[in-house]
Amino acid sequence: MKSGRVWILLMSLYLCFSLTGCGMFSVDTERLMSPPELSGDMYPISRALSASIKEDYQLKYPSSGERRSAIILEDIDDDGAFEAFAFYSTQDDEMTNMHINAIRKDKNGYVSVAEQSVVAGGVERVDFCDLDADGKKEILVGWEVYGSSEKQLCVYSLTNKALNQRLSEKYTGFTCCDLTLSGENELFIHLLNTSDMLNSAAVYKFSDGGLQKIGGCVLDSAVKTVSAPVTAKLSGGQTAIYIDEIKGAGAVTEVLFFSDGELKNPLLETENTIENIRTLRSASIASRDIDGDGVIEIPVATKLANATSSEELLYYTNWCAFDGTNLVTKRITVLNTIDGYYIEVPKNLEGHLAVLKDTDSHRRVFYYYDAGTEIVGERLATISVVPAKIWDGKNYNRADMFELARKDSNVYVGSVNIASEFRISENKLKEIFKLVP
Repeated sequence: MKSGRVWILLMSLYLCFSLTGCGMFSVDTERLMSPPELSGDMYPISRALSASIKEDYQLKYPSSGERRSAIILEDIDDDGAFEAFAFYSTQDDEMTNMHINAIRKDKNGYVSVAEQSVVAGGVERVDFCDLDADGKKEILVGWEVYGSSEKQLCVYSLTNKALNQRLSEKYTGFTCCDLTLSGENELFIHLLNTSDMLNSAAVYKFSDGGLQKIGGCVLDSAVKTVSAPVTAKLSGGQTAIYIDEIKGAGAVTEVLFFSDGELKNPLLETENTIENIRTLRSASIASRDIDGDGVIEIPVATKLANATSSEELLYYTNWCAFDGTNLVTKRITVLNTIDGYYIEVPKNLEGHLAVLKDTDSHRRVFYYYDAGTEIVGERLATISVVPAKIWDGKNYNRADMFELARKDSNVYVGSVNIASEFRISENKLKEIFKLVP
């Protein structure tokens, strides 16, 4: 009887450690796990994949981009039937091989029709785009060679029985768009190599005869990290690529577009240094379409008066549209990145604000500023952030304060000086106050 109880106890302990992952045993569970069985419509695709692979494998999921599944469905030839593209890894001695496997449905069901492999550590992102104007989308796969520090873009075309590799290039970011306004897609590739201080972009055009680089340019050489390239319009209507970049002393936005048959970067200063100075601002502020007109506005910093004796520099954020030559201010704001809001500066107060910045109390006080005499005048308005449980409490003194917005567990509240000659009314403050999206 006692031995039976001991056996039950031992089995219970075993189940505890095996199911909860207690750190007593060092087990590489990833290598022991079988590939997951997919259900529903994906089940026959999963079976076709397993039947085509003669060794152990593990499904791999893209780490970024809009498509995050290890098996992605896409109708690449627009015939109404989806092709499936599976991404997985196999182990060959000490070498990790990444694979892309193309699966199609025929009269007998789903079957693997083609496979390609590459030495890599993972999948960064996957996209589809018709790059040679033949009515069939190419498969664009960003492979992670050494994590996120080195990535390789491979472009494949799927025929009946093969995945043909059309391109293999190092990249930091890529996108497909019609930069040349030819009516056909081009491939834009951005590459940042910080060790060599190399920051460059190239545009490729595909055709039946092969691959052709049709343009390239350099970008800011002092950049440390970059965001993904975004396709949008210049204010004049030209298609362009916008790239936000982080430097040691802030952030910049570079705008690239085709003009006179060349890829150009007109915001780059090249006389004294290869840097973008015109769009330099705080690293926490990204470019965006702030008014929904399809044109990305670039935040440009200009000096804002500090209402205290502190030597801390404060800045307006001027949201500028770029027409290919000039940055044209569309909206002037005072941005509080810590508390996540901004105000749109009224026309009559542009250049006439001074701000008291009280970060510890989550408070900003706005004063009238005479730029000619550099005198800070009367208070115009105050914005504070108050925990909701305190603001909603019975004992909180709300005198002259009103609610502007709520987000998460905080309330944004304001007060105005109605006696001011340049007064901002309660309704006006509510109108110009905006939460950062």
